[in-house]
Amino acid sequence: MFKKKQIWMKVHLYLSLFFLPAALIYAITGSLYLFDIKEEAGATIHEIQIESLPKGKEQDTILQILKDNNLKIPSDTTLKMVRGNPSMGSIRYSIMVIKERDGTMKLRALQRGFYGILLLMHKGKGGFYFDIIAIGFSVSLFLFYFSGLIITAFCKHKRGAALLAFFCGLCVTGLMIFLSI
Repeated sequence: MFKKKQIWMKVHLYLSLFFLPAALIYAITGSLYLFDIKEEAGATIHEIQIESLPKGKEQDTILQILKDNNLKIPSDTTLKMVRGNPSMGSIRYSIMVIKERDGTMKLRALQRGFYGILLLMHKGKGGFYFDIIAIGFSVSLFLFYFSGLIITAFCKHKRGAALLAFFCGLCVTGLMIFLSI
């Protein structure tokens, strides 16, 4: 029995250390986001008023506007529609054409800072590779709790207090969800 607990202790220790950077990213970006610090914090933004984009030549026109205004060309110049607006680039550096409410159009070049990139990774907007870490981390959270329960299974005299803590947490979490709706 003790041998199994040692294995679970190692699983708990090494997984938690491996995923500590991801946990810090999620904790820091999530907390700051709750304080209304969004992904554009620390970003460099250039906005240029433009005329309407000719149909079928949107990509060429955007690239020409960038060249004419000495702005960096994004590494990915494939045109995508984001919320109905033409866009190109990556989460680090993106170009978007935005139609204002008054009908005018502007080209927006956005160079995000480190925090903005991490926040977008937190939201699942990054590349496929960070998604692997995110899924691994979420699976590991279940393993952390499971291994923690196995490691402390020998604490039978604290079982009542542990169950009380669990049910208090369940009730408080449920109440906060209800109050937040």
